[in-house]
Amino acid sequence: MIDVVAVTRPEDVVVDFLSVLDPGSGREVHLVIADRGAYLKLPAGVPLAGRLAPLADLLQTSGEGAKPFSPGSAADAIALETGDVRATVWTHSPADTRSSRGRWALDLASALGRAPVRHAVGDGHWFQWRSDLDVRLEQPVIDAKLDFVNTHCADLLLLGEEDENALLTRRLHAVERFFDADGDERARLFALMGSMSSDAAIVPDPWEFAISAYEIERLDATAAWVRAHLDPAAGQVIEVGACEGALTRRLLADGYSVDATEPNPAFLSRLESLARLHENVEGAVRIHPHSFEELTTTRRLTGSAYLLIEMLYYGQDLTLLDRFPTDRLFVSMDPEVLAHQAWPPAWSVEQQLDLVTPRVETVVNGRAYLRKRGSRGILLRRR
Repeated sequence: MIDVVAVTRPEDVVVDFLSVLDPGSGREVHLVIADRGAYLKLPAGVPLAGRLAPLADLLQTSGEGAKPFSPGSAADAIALETGDVRATVWTHSPADTRSSRGRWALDLASALGRAPVRHAVGDGHWFQWRSDLDVRLEQPVIDAKLDFVNTHCADLLLLGEEDENALLTRRLHAVERFFDADGDERARLFALMGSMSSDAAIVPDPWEFAISAYEIERLDATAAWVRAHLDPAAGQVIEVGACEGALTRRLLADGYSVDATEPNPAFLSRLESLARLHENVEGAVRIHPHSFEELTTTRRLTGSAYLLIEMLYYGQDLTLLDRFPTDRLFVSMDPEVLAHQAWPPAWSVEQQLDLVTPRVETVVNGRAYLRKRGSRGILLRRR
């Protein structure tokens, strides 16, 4: 049996996988260090200090001139070097907050095909995890980890918290935790961590709108809130950032005619599939690829109200709200974020209400759970 630790940088082996390196397992260990293009073989029986020495040597090099491993070339190298010997590949979590590690884990596991893969929880502090293996490090192993970091990674200790390579206290685990996942779970975990980027669209329904009790309650409450203030006969409703149409479906069921906009190509394609289901209903739904900014300039759509539901988290210029050709804006956001929003002078707050309160909920087949922060609606009227 061979343990293969495949990571993006040399220090990752020590930070997240030192228990795998522990010679007490009696196994041969292979190390794949992507950014250095290095493949190291550590025979069984080599003491921990001897296993750490080549990693220290790698950290003394800049990696300049090395040919880095891609996930595909790493998978090929692992297959070649392990041959017919059964091997387990240990790598990062697709939900690691360090995005380069998450992407590596997702792509490497895919490239490995059916080879068994085990993921480190790593820097996954947004979630609480249901892990499959927890290894409590004994004091000598902890001492070895901290000594390695202090001796060979001093520059990484100087980095600020925003740097994904910074060695922060929360990343130096005394208990190393690991979990198994299938391809769909990996993709969903990666999509959740990419929810503020286009990466969210790599899977259908990344936020589990269709099955989450919290999200269903939020969407139902949002549709009811719109219905309480706006007659469907009043004219088109413009839903900005409609994603895959979870709210759009509810609006259509209530009899609204909707202009749904979505700039992400993958989400747009799924939204267009929804539109095709209603193509024989005159004026029911029209789909547009426009962004928030485009809707305030060259692609403006006239309607009885604009709906900006859970989408003002991307640093939009709120002065652009003045350019929407409507006198009503339905906005919903995390209450804590909403409390610090300043609205342009042209708009007054007509109503605020809590659509859904915070709740702790599992995600990705119960693999992890987190506190969902709640959603507050605010109805803005043009003065």
